[in-house]
Amino acid sequence: MKIKKFTIFVFFLLAIALAEGSIVMYDIFHPDKDVFTVDSQEFDVPVRKVIVKPFLFETHEAKHVEDVLDNVSAEISNNLMKKIYMSKPSTSAKSGLQNMPDKDEQSNSLQKVSSDTSAAVVPSGSALIAVVIDDVGLSEPFVKDMEKLSKPLTASFLPYGASNQNQAERLKTAGHEVMLHVPMMPHVPADLAPVTLSPEMPKDEVQKDFTDMLERFGNVGMVGINNHMGSLFTERAKNMGYVMEILKDRGMFFLDSKTTGKSVGKSVSAEYGVPYIARDVFLDNENKYDYVMGQLKQTERIAAKRGYAVAIGHPHSQTLKALQTWLNDVETRGFKLVHLSELVKKINKN
Repeated sequence: MKIKKFTIFVFFLLAIALAEGSIVMYDIFHPDKDVFTVDSQEFDVPVRKVIVKPFLFETHEAKHVEDVLDNVSAEISNNLMKKIYMSKPSTSAKSGLQNMPDKDEQSNSLQKVSSDTSAAVVPSGSALIAVVIDDVGLSEPFVKDMEKLSKPLTASFLPYGASNQNQAERLKTAGHEVMLHVPMMPHVPADLAPVTLSPEMPKDEVQKDFTDMLERFGNVGMVGINNHMGSLFTERAKNMGYVMEILKDRGMFFLDSKTTGKSVGKSVSAEYGVPYIARDVFLDNENKYDYVMGQLKQTERIAAKRGYAVAIGHPHSQTLKALQTWLNDVETRGFKLVHLSELVKKINKN
């Protein structure tokens, strides 16, 4: 009896196995696509912070483009001079055209005009150059180094960080003058100062923040300001007017750093009766000694042609090194180094 029950149980298991095997074999040889589904899964991907590189004319490095264009302009002028000289006969009847230099000599002469800045077109000693050092105050070692420079320079102090009245007073005692480097809003995201003047601010906020920046340096006697960044802010006449009101009341001037070709600084300054001047050359788009020396030579060329030039540098190691060399003999080449305020008074008087 027990054997019969065991046999029945075995047949029962075999029947189940056969049924399951039949189902599996059928599914293998007759797959039904409709019975398969693809599950979905959501993943939380961390947000990636993207830092946008500042707009071309918001970086001092990009000012290299403008300097290249200046050099191209100078080269065009030299070529025009060459054509005029080559087409003009000698005034000496005896020597006639034989006094005309040959092509090689002419080329060397033109090269000398473009590279030797002593070839000034203004009386010797009357071409004025003002050198402004931006971003002063954050580096105490640089302030100490600047104190040692004997020729008159203009230091533009940032209104935050380590910048303070004591530093400004020390540079004045050393024979330099001081002004304020005012943070203003650029067109694109950048590393902004703790307080940056913005077009979104109402008049009272702009003027309060600006006044607070000036008051940081007490009665040290800041002569003027220039913009730090500010490609957006300096394009807005209404907002620039808020700043000009303060400058007018305090008898200060505005140096346009020219971080945008659309700056309204000149027109708004004229509207409010604020003395105005603009930057001609950035000295240290590259922190390289030879590059800075080349930019100083470019500054001399502009001064020789127009009678004055304004150069802006920064607290970089190679800028300081180049200035130490250049300041030793700049006046022997017929140029006079002056404080920016002296240059502002001269050109705004004319």
